Amino acid sequence: MIVLVLMAPMLVMNWVRGYVQKDAFRGRMEQFLGTQMKGSVTLGPLRWTGDEVTTSMMEATTVSGWKAEVSGLRVGLDWQAFRNRQWRIVETGADSLELSFKAPETGLPQVTVPPPTEPLLTSETQSSSIPEWIKAYLPNTTEIDGVRFDALLLTYPGGWRLSESKLRVAAWQQGEQSVQATVEGGILETPVQLPVQLHAMKFNLSRASARLSREDLHLTSATLSWIGDSEITARGHVRPQEKTWELSTHLSGIPLREVLSEDWKLRLTGFVEGDLNITGGQGREPRVEGDVQLKNAVLTALPVLDKLASYTHVERFKRLVLDIATAHVTGSGESRQFEKIVIQSNGLLRIEGNIAVLSGKIDGHFMLGVTPETLRWIPGAQQHVFTGTNPTAPAGMIWTPLHITGTIDAPREDLTERLMGGAGKALLNAPAEVVGKAGETLLSPVVGEDLAKKPGEVMKSATETLTNPGDAVKKASDAAEKGIDLLKGLGGGLLGK
Repeated sequence: MIVLVLMAPMLVMNWVRGYVQKDAFRGRMEQFLGTQMKGSVTLGPLRWTGDEVTTSMMEATTVSGWKAEVSGLRVGLDWQAFRNRQWRIVETGADSLELSFKAPETGLPQVTVPPPTEPLLTSETQSSSIPEWIKAYLPNTTEIDGVRFDALLLTYPGGWRLSESKLRVAAWQQGEQSVQATVEGGILETPVQLPVQLHAMKFNLSRASARLSREDLHLTSATLSWIGDSEITARGHVRPQEKTWELSTHLSGIPLREVLSEDWKLRLTGFVEGDLNITGGQGREPRVEGDVQLKNAVLTALPVLDKLASYTHVERFKRLVLDIATAHVTGSGESRQFEKIVIQSNGLLRIEGNIAVLSGKIDGHFMLGVTPETLRWIPGAQQHVFTGTNPTAPAGMIWTPLHITGTIDAPREDLTERLMGGAGKALLNAPAEVVGKAGETLLSPVVGEDLAKKPGEVMKSATETLTNPGDAVKKASDAAEKGIDLLKGLGGGLLGK
């Protein structure tokens, strides 16, 4: 009797070794895995080699909409753990995993799956093929010592696709509601598309870690690269049952040439950095919100800058360094808003304000600040136009409001008429000897050389501007357009012009 008691565990293990190789065990495993996943599982024929079992395929679906297709599955059993009444699955791997999601159709009856109960084969199993005395020695817990997939393909509605990756799933114990997973390498395709791009954005994935449960997926961290040394880090949350997703990203080193239109790639150089939150869902456009800034940004090769350098005697206009260029951005579809805009070239100018873009139409309100030295060659500008105040701005600048309307292709501004009026006032208030050659010198930066030779017409236009601005001469001065073209470059280039 004592001998039988001592040999019982070995006898049970030998019996189980024979049982797991029967087709009934495959059905039992399908039932167990389906219960754990709240869905259904289908296994191909099992082939045992020692303590390792292989199958050519496994398919699994969940009531929440996930579908998994596994090929070349390999599973090993630790029989030492069996002595401690535990199923321990080791050295589990597969050649490939294809994971996809399709939201269940509304209105269809939901499949009810019982909650997880016993592991694969336990003392609670009611199978009549298991002798009663054996049940007392069967395992009552299950543990999987991690799973690795040599190839991963993940697709999600709305344009998300991850391919050419490797997946490692961490250890899992029966009763746990989620599992940690790590993805190495791969190509991530997204539905995010910048206005100037012909195709949606695609990234190289370095590494990502996430926690998966039956209901959702938490992306704890991900590191991606795009162009050159650019890097994007992200974290997020996917809720399949609600058909929504959200991402929080940090951008660094994104070349401006990749987000600008062709005509601005040579004019504006530098890099984009920022923090963006992106949310989306099935059947709706992704929404983007966050703060962005330009680094090492330089404006050059603009005719207006060359003219300004000539008119104002400030050579820095030929190569305008943007020491500050920041904005808070929001956008979805054809609607975009740029708020808290700050553009500054130290010692030269500063622009602050907001601009909204809807279906190509723009509406922007700004304060334009310049140093007094910048305006000394533009008659009347400082005395009659740049008379505003901006208490929160840095000291040493003079200010004027600026309103921009129209479209990205054809923006309109309200500063030119006011500069014309200021120039007219300067002539009206000047002594008689200023008319003539001196008047031409004062007016040429504003109205051009031809019109400057006719100060009488300028004064007439200035008077009309003061009394009826809507009918006044609308010829844009190069000096006034400097701020406008700068905004058009940054706004138009980034917004799709």
